[in-house]
Amino acid sequence: MNDSKSLTDRVVIVTGGGRGIGAGISQILGRSGAAVVIFHPDDGRFDEARQAKSVTEEIIKNGGRASTLCVDVSDRDRVLSAVDQVFADYGRIDGLVNNAGICDFASFFDISPENWDRHLAVNLSGPFFLAQAVARHMRDQGKGSIVNISTVSSFRAGDQQVHYISSKGGLNSLTTSMAHELRDLNIRVNAILTGGVATDINLDKRRAEERRTGIAYTEGPGVRKMGRPEDLGYAVRYLLSDESEWVTGALMSVDGGAMRA
Repeated sequence: MNDSKSLTDRVVIVTGGGRGIGAGISQILGRSGAAVVIFHPDDGRFDEARQAKSVTEEIIKNGGRASTLCVDVSDRDRVLSAVDQVFADYGRIDGLVNNAGICDFASFFDISPENWDRHLAVNLSGPFFLAQAVARHMRDQGKGSIVNISTVSSFRAGDQQVHYISSKGGLNSLTTSMAHELRDLNIRVNAILTGGVATDINLDKRRAEERRTGIAYTEGPGVRKMGRPEDLGYAVRYLLSDESEWVTGALMSVDGGAMRA
């Protein structure tokens, strides 16, 4: 697929943009002309700083603009400081992709209060803090677009994900309510509901299932069951661009048909 330049001269923050779905989104946006600012955590769990740096280097190598900032999205003060830093560095903020999220699989009875609170903090409070911070700049610019990355599981459920799915259900409601609240400011807010994407976590789960059953995973004919990070990148690009200027408050499924399966 040819890469559009529909985001030329725009500045877009992508949280968790250094790995998995976020990396795919960052790379597509970088190839589409946007200056991509990746917010990554500093928890050491997945060597996020190194991965974010690798993605920015690839974007720059291909002629784009990119940078990174270490931010805990659940920390409002750090979010406000980071967003102000982006504005100081680039002079504008045109888009926000709330991609950062956690999903620590746990059975219903094993979900601790700390685990519950952490999922809400990262997956729901973080997107709110970020949206509130960037929307102030977008309001002054007279335009902006926010995209939240959610999941089809918020409608279909899933195993050992009560805490995760609850946070994403909240994110869906946050999307529609913010779209209503910010409509008159020409700030659009939408969400993408993802299906199963070939990220490290999902690939690890698939390999574990293959070992358990002794049956190798194969894609059947027709539409792929497993998505690729760039599939989400193309959808995000559309929602950030002027091509979607009449789209706000939408919960868009990008899932290979999983929602209706």
